[in-house]
Amino acid sequence: MGHARCGTLPNTKPWRVTVGHLADGASAAVIAGATSEAAVAGFELARRDRGLSRVVFLLARTALAARDADFSTALSRISIHVPQSPGLLDLTSGFAASLQNWHSQYRILRTDLGLIGEQAATESIVRCVGDRSLTLFPSPDALQDGLRTLSTPKGFSTLAHEFFSRFTQRFLHYHLDRELSQHAGHNGRFPDRQDRRDFVRDLEIHCREAAEITRTYASDWYSKSNFSAGITERQAQTFTTACMKKLRDELAIRGQLSA
Repeated sequence: MGHARCGTLPNTKPWRVTVGHLADGASAAVIAGATSEAAVAGFELARRDRGLSRVVFLLARTALAARDADFSTALSRISIHVPQSPGLLDLTSGFAASLQNWHSQYRILRTDLGLIGEQAATESIVRCVGDRSLTLFPSPDALQDGLRTLSTPKGFSTLAHEFFSRFTQRFLHYHLDRELSQHAGHNGRFPDRQDRRDFVRDLEIHCREAAEITRTYASDWYSKSNFSAGITERQAQTFTTACMKKLRDELAIRGQLSA
């Protein structure tokens, strides 16, 4: 089946601009905008990546499955296999296994974009359920109750925002991390570890703010899709494509405004 990376950033003008911003001490917003422009090919791949849209499909359908009295059976219908009365680790492990099996079954190339999406999705489930159950280790009932609150249009918009903010953070770090290490040290942008931690924190905040653009769209899409014929993989693909474009455009605009 193989594995495909979402590409490197060559010595192009957009990437040289990004490196220049890093060296000049530009804000996280400017660097995020410049990186998204330099990584435009990656965003375009994300819009068409079947593995990524499968992640979004499972994320939406997992929340819907929590409405069923027999949660584990409802999950099995979307090929997420868990024990009866699953815990959070059972769910996240089953989610990851389902994606791996799907790629193998349909012989679809597994990409770094899909893996970034998978990591963002499981982190989002943990975060959103944890916020609702007020614990990192919810009981099976608390897990299902927390997920059920995410199965409404408003709840799904919260889950989608969490997912796309985490996806964006991971996507930008995918391209930036190697370059960041070149700017560490006494004469660099990051004289010590705290400076780099501050930058990473600012980038996280920026990505969360940029991903707000997906919140209302996610609520409307979820409501219409679920009402019409249930959420399908094709609908998830359309939704993912639109959100990737919204994110890329928003990052570019924010970067220009902050320059």
